[in-house]
Amino acid sequence: MASIRPFRGVRYNQAEVGDLSAVVAPPYDVISPEDQEWYYNRHPNNVVRLILPRENAESGSFRGKYEGAAVCLNDWLKAGTLTRDDEPCLYACKQEYEVRGRRKSRLGVTCLVRLEDFERRTVLPHENILARPLEDRLNLIRATQSNFDSVFGLHADRRVAEILRPLLSGPPDAFAVDKAGVRCEIKRISDPATIEAIARILAEEAIVIADGHHRYSAALAYRDEMRARAGTADPDAPYEFVMMTLVSLEDEGLVVLPTHRLVRNLPNFNAASFLLQVKELFDVKETPPERLEGTVESLAPESHVFGLYLGGRRSYTLKLRPTVKPELLIDSPGSDALKRLDVSVLHSLVLERLLNIGARNLSAQSNLSYTRDTAEAMGSVDRGECQMLIFMNPPRVEEVKAVAAAGDRMPQKSTFFYPKLLTGMVMRVMSEE
Repeated sequence: MASIRPFRGVRYNQAEVGDLSAVVAPPYDVISPEDQEWYYNRHPNNVVRLILPRENAESGSFRGKYEGAAVCLNDWLKAGTLTRDDEPCLYACKQEYEVRGRRKSRLGVTCLVRLEDFERRTVLPHENILARPLEDRLNLIRATQSNFDSVFGLHADRRVAEILRPLLSGPPDAFAVDKAGVRCEIKRISDPATIEAIARILAEEAIVIADGHHRYSAALAYRDEMRARAGTADPDAPYEFVMMTLVSLEDEGLVVLPTHRLVRNLPNFNAASFLLQVKELFDVKETPPERLEGTVESLAPESHVFGLYLGGRRSYTLKLRPTVKPELLIDSPGSDALKRLDVSVLHSLVLERLLNIGARNLSAQSNLSYTRDTAEAMGSVDRGECQMLIFMNPPRVEEVKAVAAAGDRMPQKSTFFYPKLLTGMVMRVMSEE
């Protein structure tokens, strides 16, 4: 099953940069253009310059943004802004945060994981990927030979957390607090016996990718390119591994938040006609806009409940009728576990069947966008920028596991594991590995 190993992590030199909170950032794919500018201005050595380089690098001498990231990386290594740990380590990681008024913590271990094709069922994806972000991440790996953003993986064993917990009870080797107030701390693990114990446990496990499908797929593509270039197999080559942070599926701090859907650009859309069609499958109840999100969340234990906001205070709770069986109505490949997901019901029975938003439209992102800021999203409907907002409940962790185990993939943006891993606490550079 999963094969892990320690590595000599590349980390910020705190004597050079000061508070790590100023130089870390969330993963590239949750950074908006406005956030990108904010992180660029936060500190001249912020990691955003590596993970999300600008199209036109500041010096004007770079041959593109990916080469610009490589030059930036090499400059920081030479200047001592970034330093490589002296010995191979695993890195215990703890994140402390608040969600829905409750304090939580989540434990993980950052390591190298041997890349495996998905068909081998050692590393299991649960979401579909898009060509453009895959090519973007592959270009960054080609230019920098690095993993800056860690892939976030899940495993089923509790014993790793039992090993990590006492290690993280003392002072950390590094810590930072992100923009949302999430505290992240790491502790190096260099003891060979401890590393071997963790590796032995994880060798019995398959890994479900929680976050970072494009990063993992890009690492696979880079591995295949390097294998072809080398002409011979080298199982210990750096490109045979990718940096991952692994968390137990049983961790009480594992939280999945909803990602809501905004629908736009529908020609000749008529809200009244759409509601009549919806009522053929759903029980529809008028719900005040200010109570819509809370109502949908409170009904989460019941299957297939959505909120619908059409603007002008027209808002409704939709509940799939008990007589409607998604696994029988959804005419597409996939297991019953996949078809019973809320996101599958929405995409197949509402977006595709009623609104004609199919796979091609989803891939082109011409009619659908994703949000977690419900106030702003409702405002965009009121302003006429979008035609509706659909409130979602997140899938349960066990549903994610079941879909991955069945070999299926959810639609894009089905899950949002919170909090995101913090990029810049420890990074991996393949050169000199």
